[in-house]
Amino acid sequence: MVQALLMGLLALLNGIQWPLSWWLIREPIMAGFWVGLIYGDPVQGGIIGATINVAYLGWISAGGANASDLYWAGLLGTFVAIQGGMSIEQSAAFAIPIGLLGNYVHVAYMTLASFWPTRMDKLADKGDWKGIRKIQMFGGPFIVLFLRALPVFFIALFGSEYIQIIINSLPDWAMNGLGAVGKILPALGMSMLLKFMLKKELIPFFIIGFAIAAYTGMTDLMMYVIIAVAIGLLMLKLGFAKEEGETENG
Repeated sequence: MVQALLMGLLALLNGIQWPLSWWLIREPIMAGFWVGLIYGDPVQGGIIGATINVAYLGWISAGGANASDLYWAGLLGTFVAIQGGMSIEQSAAFAIPIGLLGNYVHVAYMTLASFWPTRMDKLADKGDWKGIRKIQMFGGPFIVLFLRALPVFFIALFGSEYIQIIINSLPDWAMNGLGAVGKILPALGMSMLLKFMLKKELIPFFIIGFAIAAYTGMTDLMMYVIIAVAIGLLMLKLGFAKEEGETENG
């Protein structure tokens, strides 16, 4: 019961649209960590969440429309993986259909939340700024409570045993297929990210980083971050950004 309540609270904070929630809970890597902490294995939860997160690196929400729901993919994806004893690769593949299911919840939230602006317009006509503030503070979380927190609470409370039964009933070829797809999804996430961010001027640095990782076998990401920051600062110091801006203006 306590774990289910914590999962419901986590789902509530996960679905609330405010910056602190985005930074600390929304991303699958963070949601995975908190789910793992609730069930006694934060390291495994963080690893599973990070794997799911890579598959969503190219995720964007344009005009409130989502291709897949990032919130439930990380939260329930990690929960299912931990409770079902799935491998990291299998969990990444399993999180995608969960995200698609969560997308219907997102659409329902956006539809129901559209009622609040109309209500606030009426309050504004009356000069009731306190009523507007209450809606801004509690209107969105009230809807999230019913659409996201309560379903996750009941899934965590009653669904653990059924999840294990479902996972055990899947044939070996299905589980192997999920594992194979899970290995591809991080590459898909990286390719989606590069589609938006990669510029021809940055290709040499991408090749250098890939070559170092491939031929040295180093997996310490912090080392690459430090090197990348140092190169970026060096390029700024040498005036590369200024030169590019002057070329565009010219």
